[in-house]
Amino acid sequence: MKFYQITYWKMPPISVMTYWVHKPLNGESLNTATVFDPPRPGPVPGEGWPVLMVEIDGVELVFTSLAELDTYVEVMARKPLPSTRELSREKPIGPNTHWLSRMPKKAKSTKHRDKAIKYLREVRGEFAAVAER
Repeated sequence: MKFYQITYWKMPPISVMTYWVHKPLNGESLNTATVFDPPRPGPVPGEGWPVLMVEIDGVELVFTSLAELDTYVEVMARKPLPSTRELSREKPIGPNTHWLSRMPKKAKSTKHRDKAIKYLREVRGEFAAVAER
């Protein structure tokens, strides 16, 4: 089963991927920085910050930016799947905290990854329409 929903949060959202995708440029943490690379999206006027919530065969995914969505697709499309040690080399904290290590085993199977990548590419345009406003 596949399902997605775009919701709006009143505060800037942080997902399990945010730390790994958006590098703070003018502060020490996600909470104190205001400039990021790549940039974090701002709120949609009158709505809030857009968040894409996806469920694919019982695996729940949350994306707070197109950069997070694109990173997920890019990493999950690799064959073989990279190790979290490889993906966390440039950060001061270890591989056991990387977003990929937080994914359930089921989400890492080739069958599930292929299905997820296809579905995320299908819904990307709708999220882009609100995330890039």
